[in-house]
Amino acid sequence: MRVMKGFTLIEILVVLFIVSLLTGLVVANLPAFVSQADFEEEADRLKFVFEYGLETAQVDAVEIGVELATDSYGFVIFDESSQTWMPADAPQLKHHTLPEGLILALTTEGEPLRLIEPTEETQASNDTGMSNAPQPELLLLSSGETSIFELSLVAEDGWWMGLSTEGFGDFVLSSTPIERDES
Repeated sequence: MRVMKGFTLIEILVVLFIVSLLTGLVVANLPAFVSQADFEEEADRLKFVFEYGLETAQVDAVEIGVELATDSYGFVIFDESSQTWMPADAPQLKHHTLPEGLILALTTEGEPLRLIEPTEETQASNDTGMSNAPQPELLLLSSGETSIFELSLVAEDGWWMGLSTEGFGDFVLSSTPIERDES
């Protein structure tokens, strides 16, 4: 009697079928992994630029404002000689547009603040005839103090992360909303 060594054609086909099913599952879920990574990267970037902005305000002894829209944010520096807000020169503090599917929501001292939609911003400047002079929603002061706020980064997929501070510069990135005492 001869002993056969190796796999039969049926065994090889079953293994190939199982591998193709597993590959299909991984590929189908790949966009979710990529979008979650983009979301977390954007949240980390948000925390970094706020920390960098506060450090810049303290080192350069300037007042820095943060302009927010639902789909973007940027930093402005108060020019004492002209008494106006000027766009920040540092590359890290330049205007940044969020990736598609992410939006910002702002709460200051427990009260939600309505952010301007991108279309409203351009329409408002055209309706009033005024230029888009920067008007920051948040302040990063040279003394190390900041506005008290919670800035929420929300994804269409339902992911949520919040950047918050109690007003003294420690920015906290959290995946659960904070409850503030109303005392």
